[in-house]
Amino acid sequence: MPETSLFPAVIDMIANVGFPIFISLVLLHRMETKLDAVVKALNELTTVTARRQQ
Repeated sequence: MPETSLFPAVIDMIANVGFPIFISLVLLHRMETKLDAVVKALNELTTVTARRQQ
């Protein structure tokens, strides 16, 4: 989605669902990104730990 069409879509979403719901969705998206990084780090740690035990 081009950046120029993103702003009207955000304004439309706020108008339709309300500001608190919009903020909740934004925060959930940010948290999901951070959780993906944590899962990746844990997978790497598991791999390194398994190699050291061999």
